[in-house]
Amino acid sequence: MSAAASRQRWLVPIQPLFPLMIIGVLGVTMRWGVKKYQAYENWGKPKRWSVDRWDRRMMERDSRLTGNVNFQQAEVEAPKEFLTNSAWEVERPFM
Repeated sequence: MSAAASRQRWLVPIQPLFPLMIIGVLGVTMRWGVKKYQAYENWGKPKRWSVDRWDRRMMERDSRLTGNVNFQQAEVEAPKEFLTNSAWEVERPFM
C-alpha cells in the first residue's frame, strides 16, 4: 500500500466550513458587543422592551426628578426645584 492510499478521506470536507465558522464567530462577537454597549448606555441595566404610555410618563418624571430616565427617587416629597420644572409644554395656538 502506498502512503496516498493509506490516508483516509474525511466524510465532511472541513475546508468549506472555515469561512462559515469565522462568520459565526464574528456574528456572536458583534451580538455580544451590541448587548454590552446597550447595557453601558443604560447605566448597566438591560434594555427596556415594550415601553407603554405609563412607562414613558414615569421615565419623564424620573428624568425631571433625577436628571436621568434610569434613576428613580423614593423620597416622599419632591425637591423644591420640581415645583418650577413643569411637564406642561408651551405651544402656540393653531389659529
